[in-house]
Amino acid sequence: MDLNLVRTFSRVVEAESFTAAARSLGLPKSSVSRAISRLEEELGARLLERTTRQVKLTVTGRVYYDGAIRALAALTDAEQFVAESQGEPRGTVRLTVPLAADRAVLSDIVARFTERYPAIRVEVSFTNRVVDLVGEGFDLALRGSRNGRLQGQSLIARRVAQMSLWLLAAPSYLKSHRPPRRPADLRNHDFILYTFGGGTLKTWELMGPRGLEPVEVTGVLSSDDALFIRELVLRGAGITLMVPRMEDIASGALVRVLPDYEVPDLSISVVMPSNRHVPRRVALFRDALIEGLKAFPGAIRESIENPAKQIA
Repeated sequence: MDLNLVRTFSRVVEAESFTAAARSLGLPKSSVSRAISRLEEELGARLLERTTRQVKLTVTGRVYYDGAIRALAALTDAEQFVAESQGEPRGTVRLTVPLAADRAVLSDIVARFTERYPAIRVEVSFTNRVVDLVGEGFDLALRGSRNGRLQGQSLIARRVAQMSLWLLAAPSYLKSHRPPRRPADLRNHDFILYTFGGGTLKTWELMGPRGLEPVEVTGVLSSDDALFIRELVLRGAGITLMVPRMEDIASGALVRVLPDYEVPDLSISVVMPSNRHVPRRVALFRDALIEGLKAFPGAIRESIENPAKQIA
């Protein structure tokens, strides 16, 4: 089997287009089309359904693609191990982070890292979907969780920050709406809701002087982008629940609502698959990411890492 055919196939699947794949590979579209046809002939199966607008995997193609990207990732790791053992670390590191991640902090970490290691390429993907790190070829992920519990595949995790969610609103909103004095008063207010994984967080589990008080909330505005939600709140569109920016509080741009209440124990962790060799380039970037995230508000200063810890 010609591995170039497999790599071309995976690029077409990722791009969902022969044209886009050809552009990224620097090849004529006809060459990419012939490569896919040749691969299908060798396998004796149809891998792709071709339409005028996009390309989709067949059922057989999906199974083959899942296996192919794992094999290509393993081969790439082996190639990079040999290259790195000969000298300067090089290759690609892929990181997936949630949409709410602080872009200023991350961009500073990435820029400093690539300046120090110019032969290492860093790809950062923003999504709220829980990515299958092994299946989708990612090396690292930045993930949030409640009480330090991560769901999904077996992972090695390093918790780097612990923070709380506050109820926040703009002064302009509170001027036109009576500020709530207790959680029950929230039913009379407008809310901006956060959506995650296709669902909306409609119950806010507030912790206060009387313990846990779940509050049911509704609103006409919702988004999966924390930056967009912040802009809506700044414009006086309603109350939201989010990680506060201290500069917003200090400047008076946002006001804490019900200051005795919060959603605590939100952990931010750097995670990676537990069942694969860690290339030097990935270990270097992992360490740089953890060190850089110490600038996060709520960062955990003491070392709590247990390299052997498996989090299911």
